[in-house]
Amino acid sequence: MDQQTAGDANVADQLRSIVHEAEVLLEALNGVSDQSLGDLRERVYRAVDTAKARLADLEQQADQLTQRAARAAETYVREHPWAAVAIGAAIGLMLGALIASRAGGARSGERSAPSDGAAEAQ
Repeated sequence: MDQQTAGDANVADQLRSIVHEAEVLLEALNGVSDQSLGDLRERVYRAVDTAKARLADLEQQADQLTQRAARAAETYVREHPWAAVAIGAAIGLMLGALIASRAGGARSGERSAPSDGAAEAQ
C-alpha cells in the first residue's frame, strides 16, 4: 500500500508539473491569432482541464486511502489495546537504547582523551 501511495504522489507531482508548464505555454500563446495555433490552444486547454480533473481524483483517492488506514489503525487499537501498548513500549525502548548508545559513545570518547590539566601535571 505504501508503494501505491508513493506512486500516486509521484503521478500527482508529475501532473501538477505538466499542468503548470501547459498553462505557461498557453499564456505565451495568448497573443498569437493564427487559426492553427488557436486550435492547438483549445486542445491544450482541454488537456489541461482533463489533467486537473485526474489530479483532483488522485487527491480524493489519496484522502480516502488515508482515512481508511486511520480507521483500520483505530479499530486495531480498540480491539487489541494491550498489543498496541506493547508495540508503543517496544518502540520507546528501542529509541531509548539507540539514543543512550549514541550518547554513551560520545561520552566514552571524551574520557579517553587527556584533558589539558592532566597533560600539564605530567
